[in-house]
Amino acid sequence: MLIVDDDPGIVELLRAYGEPWGWAVIAASSLDQALTVVGQAAPAVIVLDWQLPDSDGLASLKALRQRTAVPILMLTVRDQEPDIIRALQVGADDYVVKPFSPGQVLARCGALRRRDRSRSGDASADPRQVQDLLFDRSRRQVRRGSELLDLTALEWDLLTLIAFSPGRVWTRGELLDRIWGDVGEVFERAVDMEMVRLRKKLGDSADRPRYIDTVRGVGYRWRAEARPPEDS
Repeated sequence: MLIVDDDPGIVELLRAYGEPWGWAVIAASSLDQALTVVGQAAPAVIVLDWQLPDSDGLASLKALRQRTAVPILMLTVRDQEPDIIRALQVGADDYVVKPFSPGQVLARCGALRRRDRSRSGDASADPRQVQDLLFDRSRRQVRRGSELLDLTALEWDLLTLIAFSPGRVWTRGELLDRIWGDVGEVFERAVDMEMVRLRKKLGDSADRPRYIDTVRGVGYRWRAEARPPEDS
């Protein structure tokens, strides 16, 4: 576990709770240090403070996401809904507000680690073709022809969940539970906001979808067969 926080008290608190649970804790007090650690080691989970001496939360998330796909839990005093939603959209996998229960943070980190291992286990079947999209699960990348789609971690999770089960209708509640976890249960409209961004990157349209159908009043469904582009 990599803890990125410039407060030594928080680092030592999580270390004291984490080591008996089997966590090997590495600490970094700045984004620059965190990037160095990520380049040299392979932490199972990153616990990231929002405000660092050399960076703020969203910039830190973006920088770390460019280097690694491991789960990131934000640990911050910011408790406003826009901050939480934006952090999850940019690449956080979970979000805990200070003051916090160290036991809960460690339990959430354990859940993120198990989920990440489960996803990694699917990578043996790479690459996987779904219609005209090629999924590389070991690298968490999607290509359409020679184009590499620029997806956030959240967009990747949402896209693969839906695309790998064509024809199934996913309710908003199911998507919140599977993708956002405990944090997402509060924000029903987060699914619709994220779907707008994902469709834009796919070149999709809610009115005439190529890939993702909206099931009104329920949720979303991946089309069994892609609709050709309008200009074809």
